[in-house]
Amino acid sequence: MKPAVANPWVRLGAVAVAFALLPFLMPGGSLELNLTHWNRWPPHAGFIDLATTVLVFSLFALGFNLLFGHTGELSFGHAMFFALGAYATALYTKGFDVTLWGLHLAHDAANNALLALVLAVGIAVLWGFVLARIIVPRSSGIYYSMITMAFAQVIYFITFHWSDLTGGEDGIQAISRPALPGLPPDWLADPSGTHFFIFAAVVTFACVVAYFWILHSPFGSVLHAIRENKQRSRFIGYDVDKFRINAFVLSTIFPAIGGWLWVYFQQSINPDAGSIDYSGRVVMMSLLGGIGSFVGPMIGSFAYWDLQNSVSQVTKYWPAAIGGVFVLCVLIAPRGIVGAWDDLTHYGAAGAVRRWISPRARLQTDLAEEVPEVGTGVSGADRIGDFK
Repeated sequence: MKPAVANPWVRLGAVAVAFALLPFLMPGGSLELNLTHWNRWPPHAGFIDLATTVLVFSLFALGFNLLFGHTGELSFGHAMFFALGAYATALYTKGFDVTLWGLHLAHDAANNALLALVLAVGIAVLWGFVLARIIVPRSSGIYYSMITMAFAQVIYFITFHWSDLTGGEDGIQAISRPALPGLPPDWLADPSGTHFFIFAAVVTFACVVAYFWILHSPFGSVLHAIRENKQRSRFIGYDVDKFRINAFVLSTIFPAIGGWLWVYFQQSINPDAGSIDYSGRVVMMSLLGGIGSFVGPMIGSFAYWDLQNSVSQVTKYWPAAIGGVFVLCVLIAPRGIVGAWDDLTHYGAAGAVRRWISPRARLQTDLAEEVPEVGTGVSGADRIGDFK
């Protein structure tokens, strides 16, 4: 049997500790990632900036994983919510003055992070609700994925071509960081990036707690049932489409908050934030870390940016190298880094290696746990020939 799930407070505490140590674990411009090398105080800005990037994309990946990993709905366009949150924040903070269909629309620059967050999340949730009502009752599987990608391209097209509002290809630049209540006005503008990392870590951890609560609520249990078998979930009385719509809407919140943080961190935004490339990145991060697991998206974000930062210093063809790692991970450890670690702790080193290199061994061990022959003394592994 698998070991019992750790106490929730222990798991959340481990995440908090990992966030605190993150700047010390990032390579930060060096190919050496030595976990025993703690002589890094004060951390170099390279460590801190990369760690902040990991936090932002962890939020992005959490939203995607809620939809794909826990509901079974694959979106190829989730970057649109990241872009919506980012552009809403940028336009609110920077201000705008445009004419649309004869109407003059203008807004002065503002400096209120909380109101910017409300706008970012509100716009993303509203757009997500509209899309969910259109997509969910009418599609599933690959059609669902392609429709989300098509709508994401609409957002990308608007941000790229409506230059009067969004700045077009150049985007919006020189966005000031906000003042936080009770802190000096320039606290987030700390040149080392330490203050902003602390701010991002607090926000991300609060979102992780909310994410954990969603997954372990009765709502999360129904999502898992839908992921495993939609038809059976309908038979036992659940309104599957209603839960799918709610899951889609909830999954937009985390990328929108990530976009809100990203704008203040980069102090700029451009249409690439809503591109297929960004949607592909979050798919890769989630699969690397472990789809359907609690910490998988965060571990996947760390692994992706660690690989990119390290390999890009060796070759300009770093995307090909990351793609190779991704393919290897999918073939050998389809449950990602978290799944590989689970295999090690559950089956031992030898058993884990057998599962990684042999699909037959993986099927045998899975069948031995999932479908034992009750009352016959014959395990599912011994009946593997029935499945050939």
